[in-house]
Amino acid sequence: MIGELIAWLVMAFLVNPLTAEVQSRLAEANAPPAVVAQVAACGASAAPVLLQRATEDPWWAIRTGLATWIGTTSPDAVLAEAAPRCVPAMQAARPYLPQG
Repeated sequence: MIGELIAWLVMAFLVNPLTAEVQSRLAEANAPPAVVAQVAACGASAAPVLLQRATEDPWWAIRTGLATWIGTTSPDAVLAEAAPRCVPAMQAARPYLPQG
């Protein structure tokens, strides 16, 4: 029961906002549908990795969530770092993501 609650919290406040932010920024930049699809697949594959990391290291999840919320860390960097299989998708998306 506690595990399910933690999983829900991580998905609701970390994984979903990260992938939604990257996909939103890609849509605003008129990125090709193939790039958006790669990022969506990356988000789906990164979810279990992020969930495991967050349950093993809750402080990482809190720091990461806050850092992306205040803008000191970009969501695409978190996805690429947490799930190395996402690196090609994030590299394809990078030209369409404003750096700032």
